[in-house]
Amino acid sequence: MAKPLENIWDKTVGGNTLQTYVYKSQDLPDAVRAAWSRLRASNPKLYSPYFHIDYTLAVASLRKDVNIAVLEEAGEIVAILPYQGESFARPVGAPMTDYHGLICGPDYRYSLQDILSATSVGAYHFSALVSDIEQDVPKTHLGAVMSFPEGAEVWREARDSSFRKHQKSLRRRIRKATEEIGAPHIIFRSQSIEEFDTLIDWKVAQYAASGYYNVLGAEWTLPLLKSLWKKGIDAPLRLEMHSLYFGNQLAAIDTGLTDGTTYHSWIVAYNNAFRSYSPGTQLLNQIIDASDTLGYKTIDLGLGIDDFKQYYASETVKAASGFASISGPAAKLSKLYDAAEKLGQKHLSDAPGRLRRRYNQVSACEDTLSGRAKAMFSAVTAKKS
Repeated sequence: MAKPLENIWDKTVGGNTLQTYVYKSQDLPDAVRAAWSRLRASNPKLYSPYFHIDYTLAVASLRKDVNIAVLEEAGEIVAILPYQGESFARPVGAPMTDYHGLICGPDYRYSLQDILSATSVGAYHFSALVSDIEQDVPKTHLGAVMSFPEGAEVWREARDSSFRKHQKSLRRRIRKATEEIGAPHIIFRSQSIEEFDTLIDWKVAQYAASGYYNVLGAEWTLPLLKSLWKKGIDAPLRLEMHSLYFGNQLAAIDTGLTDGTTYHSWIVAYNNAFRSYSPGTQLLNQIIDASDTLGYKTIDLGLGIDDFKQYYASETVKAASGFASISGPAAKLSKLYDAAEKLGQKHLSDAPGRLRRRYNQVSACEDTLSGRAKAMFSAVTAKKS
């Protein structure tokens, strides 16, 4: 019989008695697994494949610090929160996870504090929390989503004049690429390890050029991508890779997490020599046109609705960044970080905030203090160079 990692904890909220259990993934009872699927299916906000139970299980197979908190009300499971870390906790898979939050029904009414108070978590930091609990979401961001309930062709016809102008410009780039390099062609659901390795090389080079921390350099992040990709097209959750060629030259690759219905464009990179031809956007349009065949009813481009995303978003998703302070030193320190960040936004060009966000990325990827120090040093020196 599966046993919780931590003991049952009772709390009364609004006259209702709540109980919390904390499990490791290998000890997760069948009843919790079934509740996870039921709650996700009942809540349209949890459409993203990041909320699929197999995503948490994939991360847990590579990280030892993944925990799953389960909240019960009157003996019924009403919420599940997968997270990683102990005192300073983060969403499972951070910073790789583009959306995160509670697995709960649409009428869930308790807070993050209610489910985490029974755990060893002192503060829970998040960057893209999908939630209706306004007191827990001080900063909100919008993500770009495309939905094709009636197919891609109907979706295109419904776009506005700015999209048509954008498409006209893109067609010119396609013609130019065809004339100067070779006709574009796509390999959908590619299983080429050479293409996968090229994608990673391009992405790492992009991180280096921009001065961003290389999240793919951690011990577990690249194995996570590979494990999801190797599951194959029949898996309930998998990574699918689509590749664009100009003639016989590889131009762009888009890999996305999918549960078969929603495709979340995740790791995208292109051959920098072909930048003027907008290969990434060309590839996206090919994926859109093939969405019926691929089974995609929704394509999610993640947070941000600026740049090219503004032309494609038929819907937006709201997500939040911030932290939930629970108790103890971690909660106090998180509040100090927050105060320093607010001061920095006002007087120091957000320097403390940028430093905190960089450290959050590093500490989520690196388990040891020496690893974190090395990664922070490399990131800072790369930014200066």
